[in-house]
Parts: sequence; C-alpha cells; structure tokens
Amino acid sequence: MSKCMNTRLPSASPVCILACLFLGACSSIPEIPAKGEYFGQRVETSVDSEIARYYLESYSQGKYENRGLDEKISALYRTNGKSVPSREELKEISQAFSVDFAALFLADRLLNNECNKDLNQHFERYVKNEATVDANVASSYQVLFVPGWDYVNNGYWTGADFAKPRELATKSGFENYLVALPPTGSVEEGANVLAAEITRHSRSGKKIILVGSSSAGPVVHLALGERLDKKELSTIKAWLNLGGILQGSPLIDYYERRYQRWLFNFVVWYKGWDKKAIRSMGTAASRRRFSRLQLHSDIVVLNYMGIPLSGQLSQYAGAGYRILRLYGPNDGLALLTDEIAPDSLTVVALGNDHYFAEDPEIDKKTVALMKLVITYLNKNITIGCTKQNKDQDEYLVSE
Repeated sequence: MSKCMNTRLPSASPVCILACLFLGACSSIPEIPAKGEYFGQRVETSVDSEIARYYLESYSQGKYENRGLDEKISALYRTNGKSVPSREELKEISQAFSVDFAALFLADRLLNNECNKDLNQHFERYVKNEATVDANVASSYQVLFVPGWDYVNNGYWTGADFAKPRELATKSGFENYLVALPPTGSVEEGANVLAAEITRHSRSGKKIILVGSSSAGPVVHLALGERLDKKELSTIKAWLNLGGILQGSPLIDYYERRYQRWLFNFVVWYKGWDKKAIRSMGTAASRRRFSRLQLHSDIVVLNYMGIPLSGQLSQYAGAGYRILRLYGPNDGLALLTDEIAPDSLTVVALGNDHYFAEDPEIDKKTVALMKLVITYLNKNITIGCTKQNKDQDEYLVSE
C-alpha cells in the first residue's frame, strides 16, 4: 500500500486533506541512504540524490573526495555568497542539484549567519538543560497565542489550539491567553480580531509576546503591519513565528487549477468552509500582502522553521511535499523561505516539517523557545546582534 494510502488524514488543514486524497501526490522520490553530522545534529535518513548525500557526508565536513562534485558545489557558494537564497534561487538550485541538496544548502546559509548561529546555539542549550524562566521576569509579560486553521474542532490533532504550549507557559509563570480567531476565517478577519485583542490586553501595562503558527503567521503579520497604531505597537515586544505561511501555500494554488478544482470545491463544500477565506492564504494574495507590510523596528521577531529532507517527513507532510517539490524545498505546506518574516532571526529545526506536533521533543523545545525569546528581550539584543552579552543567560533562568 502506498504511503499516501497509509496516511491518517488530519481534519485541520484543507490543503493537507486535498494533497493526501489526490493520487498525483504519491510520485516516488529516490531513496539514497545518507548519514552524517550537520551543525552538531546527527542526521541519518535517505536523500533524493547522490550529490545531496555527498554534500551531507563529505563536503560539509571539509572532506573533498570528488573533484567534479566539489567544483560544482564550490561554484554555487561563489555565486550565492553569504546571503540566504531566495525562493527563485532555491528552485534553480533544486533543478541543478536536487531538492534535498537545496534544503541542506538553505540550512547552511541560515546557520552560518552570525546572528542565527548565536540564536541556535542558545536554543540547543535550553533544550538540553532544565533551568526555568525567572518568575520575576515572566510576570512582566503576557503571551498571546494565535491559533492555526480550524483549531476549535481539530486543534487536538495538529496542536493548532496551543493546549500544551499554554500549559507549559503557565508552569513557567507566564500569564497567557488564546486569541479567539474565527476558526476558518480569512487572514483579514483574523487580523481584525487579533488587533482588537492586542488593544484590549495592552491596557494591562504588561509587555506582550505574540506566538502564532501556520495560518496564524499572516494574521499576525497583517495585524502588526496595518491594524495597530504606534502606542499599541509599543506594547508588543516579540513575535514568535512558528512555521507561519507568510507568503501563502502553493498547495492552494495547485487545487485551484482546472483539473483539481472539482476536488477542492467538494472538500470545501463538505467541510462547510469559506473558499474566499482559504484563497486569502494562496500565494497571489499572500505575496501581495507580504510585500506591502512593514514591521515596527523594535519588535523582536524569531522564526522557528522546519527544514526536512525527503526521508524525514511526518505522516501528514508527505503528500503535500511531493506536490511542492517542483518549486523547491518545502515543509509539506509552504516553500521554506516563504515562512521567514522580515528583519528576523531563525531557529532551524532540521529534520522537522510543517507539523511540529509530530516531533517527540516538541514540549521541551516549546519551553526552550520561550526561554530564548526572553533572553533576547531582557538582554536588549537587537536584530543586528550589536548588543550581545556573554552573561545573558544569568538574567533569564534560575536553577
């Protein structure tokens, strides 16, 4: 039986359901065994090409054992420099090398950024230790959790309702609330509700941290970019963007095409969803919205982004991932660089796809992310990494 037929269908995401139902999602991917150490993480999986295997096992370790491949990879580094490749560049790299190679290359570019390097090193330390957030520090903040698509009926499947993270935040001493977005509403409807909630919570005098995942990403971005005045924005200190589909999901575009539209229309009708709301998360509307929005410069923005290889996909991501491979590295719902917020730092979750709840260590990592945000806020570390302090952890945690 195929992988798609074995997949249990979560009800939370319309495009996930469509991807799993559509037989074209089950195209095969080469499975070449590969293992190696990548930025301190042990990777043992399968990849889609020999050059991806070589890059992971040899080139990235400084072992230059194949002159032809070495020259090809080195030329790519000379062309791309130190910048994070764009969506278009990653597509070209995928076509010239392979999708898994492009995913590893993106991880390399993100993790070799000095600011991201420091961020990821702190994150790994917080995942491994049991230190807690200082109660006095936590009490000065309130966390607003912005839920994902269809969180009321199906949040327990996907974690979109933030039930466990909210429990962990409470244990860490954070006052926190779940923002009651329209469960299957449009990005614009969600942004209006969130803006009103931010305005209400800003009267408490506490500093606000926003946490949003998946479809909540563009909701947060729109609220911060256009729905609040300077006074309200001044109360928001950080935005933790967990795989937010900021520039939309190409899967929505895929199912709007002529031959797939009947299935899209059927599922939307059967679930009672609003097609316009789903379209607000397509790439055309999302990229237009993304290009015009600007964020308040004092808000610290941290992305938590999964970068899976083709052999590391969870039960929910495989079908969508196969469809999106045509466009480059993706997490099963969106193209990877489309999830990076402007002027932000990124924690790389190598080996994870869009469905973070499938990670057995997600609870531990949730606490680590909260510690990370507080570290960057209370030691006054800017996005440019110009005010770092060696003793920054002392302000954050108590044994």
